[in-house]
Amino acid sequence: MITANIIQRVFRISHKGRTASAYTIEKNENQYLISASHVFEGSPEIPSVAIYQDGKWKDIHIQTVYNSRDVGDTIVFKLPYDISPRHKISLGTEKITLGTWAYFLGFPFGITNPDKGINNNFPIPFIKAGLISGLNFEREGLITVFLDGHNNKGFSGGPVVWINPQNREEIQIIGTVSSYLTESPIHTQTLDGIKDYGTNAGIIETFWIKNILNLI
Repeated sequence: MITANIIQRVFRISHKGRTASAYTIEKNENQYLISASHVFEGSPEIPSVAIYQDGKWKDIHIQTVYNSRDVGDTIVFKLPYDISPRHKISLGTEKITLGTWAYFLGFPFGITNPDKGINNNFPIPFIKAGLISGLNFEREGLITVFLDGHNNKGFSGGPVVWINPQNREEIQIIGTVSSYLTESPIHTQTLDGIKDYGTNAGIIETFWIKNILNLI
């Protein structure tokens, strides 16, 4: 079960007309907002980001402290104040194993669940699941976690969450949703791949920057 300690950390964001998902973490006295860098493509420094609350967009002035599109597709903003409760969470991939379930949260196609007075007028994210089907540790400091699941536009930047099957109270964020892999369908008559059209292959690519807390 995904509880408030994760749900209340997930936000619907917008930048230059593109909407995505994001989530909060803390380091010392500061709170940070993490999302997918490709959402902000072409913008190395972002002075503000819009967050959806109470049925409308609200601009928050932020400071970009980490932005890597090429390695890890991760962007981190320092917030001027807390936007979520500081629920206890764990970060990292040290304990995860292949074949166990992970969950990813966000706002597909901009769809939200109503707050109903339980989330400070922020919308409740969708929750979807996938099996951890692959792990890639080849790049130093970067861990790629592949999920067997169906991602949709709008989930980019949302957190990937793992619950320890041996201890259901142990919940940790293990990555940030980046994208889904695509494949070309086969023409029924020629049996050739239709290269200009890609379908969702059901493999989700997510990233975790191992030393993220040391970079912010």
